[in-house]
Amino acid sequence: MPVLFQRRKPMRISRFPLSCVPLLLLVTLLTGCPNRQELPLVDDRAGLLAPKRVGRLTAYHDHLLRDLDIHFHLTILDESPGDLDQAAVELFEKLRLGEPTGGARGVLLLVDPRGGQVRLEIGYDLEGIFPDGFVGYVEREQLTPFFAAGRVADGIEATVELLVGRALGEVPADYRGAVKLEHLSGGGGARSVVAIGSGSEAKGFVEDRGRFVAQPTPRQTLERYLEVLREQVKDPQLSLYTPETRAFFAKWLVTDAQQNNERKGLEANLPAVEERIAGDLAVLRFPVDNRQAAPYLLRQSAEGWQLDMAAMSRLIGFNHKNQWFFRAVDHEFIFAFDDVKFDGNGFPYR
Repeated sequence: MPVLFQRRKPMRISRFPLSCVPLLLLVTLLTGCPNRQELPLVDDRAGLLAPKRVGRLTAYHDHLLRDLDIHFHLTILDESPGDLDQAAVELFEKLRLGEPTGGARGVLLLVDPRGGQVRLEIGYDLEGIFPDGFVGYVEREQLTPFFAAGRVADGIEATVELLVGRALGEVPADYRGAVKLEHLSGGGGARSVVAIGSGSEAKGFVEDRGRFVAQPTPRQTLERYLEVLREQVKDPQLSLYTPETRAFFAKWLVTDAQQNNERKGLEANLPAVEERIAGDLAVLRFPVDNRQAAPYLLRQSAEGWQLDMAAMSRLIGFNHKNQWFFRAVDHEFIFAFDDVKFDGNGFPYR
C-alpha cells in the first residue's frame, strides 16, 4: 500500500511590541475569537464510530489533556477535501489545538475515508517528541493495517497508545510552553494513503511452527515469545499459545508497531521477572512500581507451558498512561499477588 510523506517548513511568526497592538486586537489575541465554533474532541462526521466508542475516545483524550498536557483531536471527514495537508493545517488553527496546554502541544488526526487518506498534524512543541519519521512509522505500521482491515476505532485507539508511549518519560512534569504562538502548527507530521476496508488481515502463518512451541518452564515460554516479537511472527496457531488464545488471535489484528513496542518493553523488563506457579497456572510478573509492565498469564498443558493471552485480554486493562490494572481481583491468577494490594480501580500498590 503506497505511503506518502510530506514535510513543510514551519510558518514564520512575526514579532512586534504589544504596545503597537490596538486594544481590541490585543484582547482577541489573548482570549481567542469569542465566536469560534467549539467542536468535540472526537468529531465523527462520517458516522464510522459507534456512540460508545466515541465516548471512550473522548474520555481518553480528556485524560491526555489533563495528565500529559497533550491536546488531541480526531476528525473523520464525510467528504474528501482534496488537499488533506492544507485541510489539516486549517482545521488545526480553527480548533486552536494546543491552546489549553502550556504551549503549542496539539495533535490532530484527520481521516478522509472517501479520499483514502489519513494525516497526523503535530503542534510545534511536540515535533521534538513526534518527529515526521516517527509519525510516518505510526501511520505505516499502525494506522494503515487497522484501517485497511476496516477497524477504524481499534486503529485510532492503538495509535493513541503509541503516541502516549512515546510521550511518557519525555514530557517533564513541570513543562510550560515558553511562547504563545499565533500559529500552533507549522505543518509538522505526515500523510498516508490508505483505503479503509481495502484489505484483509494478513496473519503471517509460518512454515516452521516447531520453533515456537510450549516450553518446559513459564520463563522459557516467555523467552520464546520474545523471539516471536523479534521476528514479528503473526501466526495465531502457534502451540506457544493456549487453544483459547489461538482462537483470540485468529480474530485479532497484530501490527508490526505493536510487536515492536511490546518487544522493547519485554527486553527491558525480562531480567526483573518473577515466576509464581500454582498447579497448572503460572504468572510472570514484574516489580509493582513498574506500572507499564503488565504480568503474563500462562497455563500448563500436556505440551508444556502456554501463554494465555485471551485471559490477559479479559482480565488486564490499561489506562491512558499505559499503566496496567486488573478489571476484577477475584480471578484464578490472583494467587500470584498475595503480597500486593489493589485499589478500587484494580491498580496494584504496596
